[in-house]
Formats: sequence, structure tokens, C-alpha cells
Amino acid sequence: MVHDRLLHRPRRGHERRRGPSIFQANPGDVNGGGKHYLFVDEYGGRGYIPLTTDDIAAGGWTVAEDYDLPASPRHGTVIPVTAAELAGLYEGRAPIASNEDGQIVDYDFANGSGTVLADASGNGRDAQINGATWSDGALVFDGTDDSVDLPDDLMAGLTDISVDADVWVDTAQSGNYFIWGLGNTDAAGSGRGYLFTTGDGSYRTSITTSTYTEEQTASSGAALPRGRWAHLTYTLQGDTARLYLDGVLVSTKDGVTVDPGDISGGETWANYLGRSLYEQDGRFKGRFRSFAIYDRALSPAEVLDRAGATGAVTDVSLTDPAALATAPLIDMDARTVVLPVVPGTDVTSLAPTFTTATGATASPASGTAVDLSAPVEYTVTAAGESTTWTFSAQVVNSPVLPGLYADPNIAVFGDTYYLYTTTDGHSGWGGKDFYVWSSKDLVDWTRSEEPILTLDGASGDVPWASGNAWAPTIIERDGKYYFYFSGHNTALNRKTIGVAVADSPEGPFTAQPAAMILNNEAVTSGQAIDPAAFHDPVSGRYYLAWGNGSATSGPVIAELNDDMVSIKTGTFKRISGLTDFREGVFLNYREGLYHLTYSIDDTGSENYRVGYATATSLDGPWTYRGVILQKDTSLGIRATGHSSILNVPGTDDWYIAYHRFALSGGDGTHRETTIDVLDIGEDGLFQPVVPTLTSVAPQPVGPQISVTLGSRCVAGKVVLTVSVGNDSDGTVGLHVSTPYGDRTFRALGSGGVNSSAYTTRTAEIPAGAVTVTATDRNGAVFTLETAYAAADCG
Repeated sequence: MVHDRLLHRPRRGHERRRGPSIFQANPGDVNGGGKHYLFVDEYGGRGYIPLTTDDIAAGGWTVAEDYDLPASPRHGTVIPVTAAELAGLYEGRAPIASNEDGQIVDYDFANGSGTVLADASGNGRDAQINGATWSDGALVFDGTDDSVDLPDDLMAGLTDISVDADVWVDTAQSGNYFIWGLGNTDAAGSGRGYLFTTGDGSYRTSITTSTYTEEQTASSGAALPRGRWAHLTYTLQGDTARLYLDGVLVSTKDGVTVDPGDISGGETWANYLGRSLYEQDGRFKGRFRSFAIYDRALSPAEVLDRAGATGAVTDVSLTDPAALATAPLIDMDARTVVLPVVPGTDVTSLAPTFTTATGATASPASGTAVDLSAPVEYTVTAAGESTTWTFSAQVVNSPVLPGLYADPNIAVFGDTYYLYTTTDGHSGWGGKDFYVWSSKDLVDWTRSEEPILTLDGASGDVPWASGNAWAPTIIERDGKYYFYFSGHNTALNRKTIGVAVADSPEGPFTAQPAAMILNNEAVTSGQAIDPAAFHDPVSGRYYLAWGNGSATSGPVIAELNDDMVSIKTGTFKRISGLTDFREGVFLNYREGLYHLTYSIDDTGSENYRVGYATATSLDGPWTYRGVILQKDTSLGIRATGHSSILNVPGTDDWYIAYHRFALSGGDGTHRETTIDVLDIGEDGLFQPVVPTLTSVAPQPVGPQISVTLGSRCVAGKVVLTVSVGNDSDGTVGLHVSTPYGDRTFRALGSGGVNSSAYTTRTAEIPAGAVTVTATDRNGAVFTLETAYAAADCG
């Protein structure tokens, strides 16, 4: 037994010790053979520390001068191992054996009974049934405590893998759940290294050697269908993971850095059907009728065969895959394939490639060049039965912002459009940086080189905020720009809203030292997030709306003080009448009517969408007008939400900016920003938006003009001619600037043409440019520079 009296008393403040473990070093140890070591947990002090002595009888224990131990182990013990034994521990489990087809397990559900799930692979790896019951050749899980305990170490030594299952997810399935999981659970009940599949929110499979923050995921972007049989297949070959549903490829994840055998060195004991490796997750409610693991990646044809999808196509591409803007979009229910191609692609001569099931034929055949300027029907024939598929091509101009960005706030200042967004692609929406994007025409966008604001505590620009830089908004007043944002308030341990101020919409922004909305005011929301600034043109007042939650506990609006960085006392008010409200309010005004849009459902759901309400007063009452933006699965467009709406100054043209799941492998934290047209009906209401892959045509801010330049010779001298057409709806003023003189014209009516001539007083002029500036009656300005060729009258 080890007693405290064996130790010299440590320095004051470090008297608490527990968990001692004493052992003697191996003979020939590099740090001195024969020494005795004592490990103790000096909790509240230095943590786990090693003490050493050369003579255990004499004592004289001292802390080693140089050591490297884990920060927080708990009361373990030490055993001596040889160098050879240590090497064996690092090698992990020996590779698991498979049959000649590469099967590690293949369970027999058709003939099942009792509490043992028999392995039909010939490898003898039967599984233990815990509570699940047999019915009509399937194993039924009740969603409460049923599971199947699979054998240990099923991934030992594997570099590639396939996991194939046929499942029925019950319509009453609830909460986070695993369909199957292979890995380990730590002492706290959390997954610690695993491979799993879920259908919650998005059908996906993830692999990690750590926890959920390090998961590498192939995701379909759509929830797994419920109330029917679904065939699920995951393959990992090299660094490429593929996810299939009913035999059809729905996601590809490149750059996977984890091999299955890397998980705990191949030692996995928490291998389950119907149970998560996270103790707090729900259990699977539904049925299994097949489950198999292979030590190799099944081919696309093998996946189709196992799924019984004899009339399907999968692994779709083009003979020139560089023409694809993103992965082809396959709708199994509608039997359609959309090939999203990059701008400039000749769609009249495309050669789709694809895989069919073993023995199936297709007409036209895979690799045949066809004209896809209009949809083309393909017929797949297998065992005398034919299935018709429709292939089409879609030129893709969206997302408008490259990369992963969400929660867009679109604005216009002067002759420039701006987008302020959440930086996406971070686990737990953990982005810290806000950027600003600018454009002259809604099509070509440029990002600021550096973040305009960083939420990283003392290392950032907002001392009170430590990450979760979400959903910003901006407004101008008296030449100042006020940027409102939500972030994680470290001191309060919740989301709050702050504001930063600049002299330019591109910054630099200076954040106020404290948050302005703490969610402890007279009216609160589920979370203080998603601010939206609004200038009421009727009253001239400025407002901030925000909130997350339900229709009765979420949306809040309040009037801003003249300083724009604080709320006017007594103006907090709940916005009522927003059916199915979740978050993301935005306000517009047009011709006596206030328009309020907001997001419905969860941002991680493919059904995230935009609701709409109107009122004749900002105080309400608000009339619900239905959903104006939602998914289009035929184009792979899902989770269309968190929108903002812009009216182009001087026009009645309206646009909606919103995010959606990224077309390739997107989900609730992998979203992209796009823009589509928003039409106004004859009744003055916003019309349902058609989500597109093509986005919008260029539209500069301000008047629309066209310029034609020419030259003629007069008395041997060059005369430069300038013709300006007014393509706008209203009258514009013009200023024409040339190297040979400037002129101003006060008014040019809609559809009119202004012609002017400029004498150069020389027989020869070099190439140059003319700049025309047009200003409409609202003060909106548009500038167009047009080049002209050299001219010679000699």
C-alpha cells in the first residue's frame, strides 16, 4: 500500500493527491533500469505527475525533471511490456478474414429465429439479438431498447469496405439515431471512433477515429424515406467514399483520410444494428432484412444487383466529366437524370455514361452522343421488362458565390450590390469570420480579401463573442453603415446580437464593446439570432427584427435609437401571425404593403423553406400568404431558406437571395448561396419563386443604357460620334466624357436615343474609350465605358 508519508509534502496549494500507482522500470530501460516510479493525480494542481526514486526503501521521491503524460488520466495502473510487446500493441488487431467474395459477415434474415442472427458468409460470426423480434423474414426493432450486438473487431486491418443493408424506417422514428454503427463508445457514453449510417435529417454515412467534430461524411442531402423498404450501401475505396440508395449513387466524398482499420487500431467492441454509439441518441425503430460487410468496395453494378434494382442506372457521368458543374442529379421515383453542365457546354452533343445491373441493356447505350437541348428518353431492359428514364442537361450558373456560404443578406449601396453571409462548412456552425461580397451586376461577385469581422474572443474583433458568426444584416443611415450579427456570448453562454459600424459598406467595421440584444429583454426569443434591419419609408424610423423558435416564442421587433447601436426603451414587440415560423425574418415595403418573409423548419432539413406574410402596418396584423420558396428535388435543390429580398433602385425588379444545401454532398452545415427572380403579381403580392440552377441575368444598378461609337471624316479631320440609347423605363440624364470634350444632357426619355459628335481637330486618332454616366430621377447612377477603334482620315 502507498501512503502519503512516503512523499515529501508538495508545495502549498498542491496538497490533494489520489490514485497512486507504483511500479519498477524494466531492466535496461532507457531512463535507467531498476528505478521505481510513483504516478499520482495531483488534482487541482499539476495533474498526473511521475515521481521517481533509486531506492524505494530509503524514499527520496522527486518529480522527474522531464516528463510527458496525459493531462487527465484517472487512477490507472502500469504494467511492464517488452519492446516486442509494445510494437505488437501499436500494430493493432490482426486483419479480419473474409470469404472468397470478400464478405466479412452476411446475415441470414430470411430463415431467422430466436436470439441469434446467423452469419451466412461461412465465417461463423453470428450476432446476438437483444429484444428485436422476428416477423415475415425481417427483424423488427421497437425504437426503445432493441438492438443487435455484432461481433467485435469487424473492421480490423481494413483499408476498403462496403456495408450493405436493406431497412425499413418506421414513420414514427424520432430523434437522432443510428441505423447501424461500428466502433467504440467512451466512458462518458459518447462515440469515440466509428463508422455509421443514419437517415435523420439527411441520409449519410460518416467515419472518424475521434468524435463527431472530425467526421468525414458522404451525405445525400435528403432524409431517408420512411414507411418503405430502402436499400443502403456505403463503399470506401482508397480515399473515395460512395453512398447509394436503392442501388443509385446519391453522394461521393473524396479525400477521406481514415481507413476503417484505423479506428482504435481495429479494436471495436460497440458494433450494433439499431443502436447508436452515443448513449443519449434514440434507438432505431423499423426493420432489417439484410446486412453485410465486405473487405472491398462493391462495384456500381454489384450495388444494383444487391439492391434488386434491375431497371435502374447509376454511376452517371459524361465522357467528358470536366463538363459537369456538379454530380448528376438522379431522381429514382421520377426516373429522371439531370446533367448539370458548366456554362459554354455544347448540350447538343453530350455523351452520358452510366452503369446498369448485370444482364441489363440500355438504349441509347452508355457513352452514346445525344442532343440534350431537349430531354431524351433512355430505355433499360432487364429480364424482359423495360424501364424508361429521361435524361436532360441543365446549364448551371449557381451558386452565385463559390464555396460554402449561408444566410445571405443582399443589399445595394450606390451602384454596387453586396452580400453579407455566414461562412459555412464548419461543424456545429462554428464559423468565426464574416466576409463581404460585391458585384456590379448580380452575377460576378468578388469577396473581400480579409474578413470584415472575426468572432474569436480576444483574438478577434468582438471581445464578447467566441465563434458562431451567424446571419448578419446591414443598413445605412446618414453615411454610416451598421452591421448587425449574432454570435456566441462567452460570458452568458448563449447567442446574442451585436453591431459594428463603418464609413463604407466594405468596412473597416468597428464592433461595439458589448452585445446589444442579450435575450433577457422584456420580450425574448428562443435564441437571439438572425437580425434583420429595416427602414420604414412611411414613418422614417429604423427597426431591428430577430429571433428563432416557434410562432409564439420566436420573432421579435424593436425600434432602433438614433445612434443605431441600441434599442429604444419600451419598443420590444412580438411579431404574431407567422405560421410555422422558425427563424430568419426579413422585411420589405412596396406600395402601401409590408412584406415579411421567414424560414420554416430546421436548416438541417431538406424541407427548410420560406414562408410569407403581409400587413398594411408594421404593427400588424400579419396575414399569412403561404410558402413562396421551397425545394425542387428534380434539380437537386433542397433546403431553400434564410432569404433576403432586394428591389433594384429605380425599377420594380425584385430578387431573392437564399441558401440551399450544396448540390454536391450538401447538408445543414454545407450550404451555398444563390439568387433567383422574385415576381410581383397583379395583386401586389410576392409570387412563388421558381428555384433554378441558372440563377439570374446580369442587371447593373441604376439606369440601363447602350452606347454605340463611330467616326467620320469632315474636312480631313476625324469626328468621333457617340449614340446613347435609354433602355430604362424612365427618363435619365446623361454625361458623356471623351478625350475630345465632355457634354451633359439633362433628359433622355425612355426608349430615346441621344447622338452627339466631337471634333478631334486631327486627321488621325488612336484607339480610346468614352465614358457615359446616366442618372435616373431617383438619383441612381450607372456608368458605362465603351472602347472605340483608331481612325485615320489621311
